[in-house]
Amino acid sequence: MTQKSTLLIGFGLGTEARGDGADWRGFWGGLIGRLDGAADFLTLDDRFADPGRDGLDAILLANWLGPRSSRIGIIAGAPLNFVEPFHVSTAIATLDYVTEGRAGLLAHRLDEARSREAHRAIGKLKGFPAIDAPSLDRDALDAVDVVRRLWDSWEDDAIIRDTESQRFVDGRKLHYVDFQGADFRVLGPSITPRPPQGQPVVALSWTPETDPALARAADLVFVPAGVDFAETRARLGEGAGGQGPAVVADIAIGPDGAAAEGVVAVARAAEAGGAGGVRLVLPDPHRQIEHAIGTLVPALRAGSEAPSPGGNLRGRFGLPAARNRYAAAA
Repeated sequence: MTQKSTLLIGFGLGTEARGDGADWRGFWGGLIGRLDGAADFLTLDDRFADPGRDGLDAILLANWLGPRSSRIGIIAGAPLNFVEPFHVSTAIATLDYVTEGRAGLLAHRLDEARSREAHRAIGKLKGFPAIDAPSLDRDALDAVDVVRRLWDSWEDDAIIRDTESQRFVDGRKLHYVDFQGADFRVLGPSITPRPPQGQPVVALSWTPETDPALARAADLVFVPAGVDFAETRARLGEGAGGQGPAVVADIAIGPDGAAAEGVVAVARAAEAGGAGGVRLVLPDPHRQIEHAIGTLVPALRAGSEAPSPGGNLRGRFGLPAARNRYAAAA
């Protein structure tokens, strides 16, 4: 008997807004309703990280979509070299509460061109990294580290809600992260309790030019289809959880769509190479979503297990439960 595939299927979308407010609400509200029963996860690119393209704030959009869905994982992008890691941490923690454990962070490291553009627009601010590649790599790595530390800064049982004594939080179970990097310092603790997953999934889009240290700091790495997945996994080595990050194959869908047979062939080759899922990257979801949901997803699902109706996002990608570094130390 042939074993069924357990390949996860996701979508990679930009957040360009079109029309007035009612139009974007109608589009995204309808889209999440359809994806919720078809896909295992969704990533939202934050367009600040993409020169020349504007769009909705990915994390804000994700928090709007969260309560309008019940199953799909939502991984929201943030330009780590530009936004405050403290705010990223609390926003993703909030998303994890809104989705009841289906949240993730897509860590965008700005390229030199976008960083230079931001410098021209706002000037050199304290805490904003230099525009050379090593500084941007170091800053993004520091930001991921701080975000993770802040998620751990509340122990799981820090909230006590003792109405008789009027004690609602056990201060002994809140911890300073006290991080000092090259460009910023964060003392902590967070203003948001530890997320339901403990550590929401941290994802990264990988290219051969990506700093291996940054890739190893992620739980999940998106790799272009066609590369040697076994070699890529070996290069990434051990990740944040003590094992190599999960690997998902990116399949870019052109403006004219793609033949289902070709997409399935690429997906099966990626699965054979060790990929745990595929992400269909749609540059123009407004025009491409009908073909993707109506044709590509059914072709990929043929012979596969149905999407999991529940469970947190870490579990779907086979990631271990996240231990709290401060609780363990205490």
